[in-house]
Amino acid sequence: MYDHSEEMVAFIESAPQGSLLFMVTHDDGSARLKSNAKKLVEALGSKEIQNMKFRSSWAFITAKGFKLPDDIEREKINHSDSKKNRYSGWPAEIQIEGCIPRNLM
Repeated sequence: MYDHSEEMVAFIESAPQGSLLFMVTHDDGSARLKSNAKKLVEALGSKEIQNMKFRSSWAFITAKGFKLPDDIEREKINHSDSKKNRYSGWPAEIQIEGCIPRNLM
């Protein structure tokens, strides 16, 4: 997110209805992602976008123009913690598993 928040906002806003959007962070969404971008992602259903900390790993799946079923895992966050990090200074990777049905619209 090296100061590309405006490009991200433009991409999300221009994505056609019926689009699936997959988002992840990599060093460092907590400081580099601007407030307007975080608010847009939050409006798409993120519960964790405002909770990111330095070097948090975050993944989010959402839909534009339709609602994903409630049983689909949509979001995970891992915070950097020197006692728990899998890699030196970095939290473990994020994995989201599940299936998204084809005909949701």
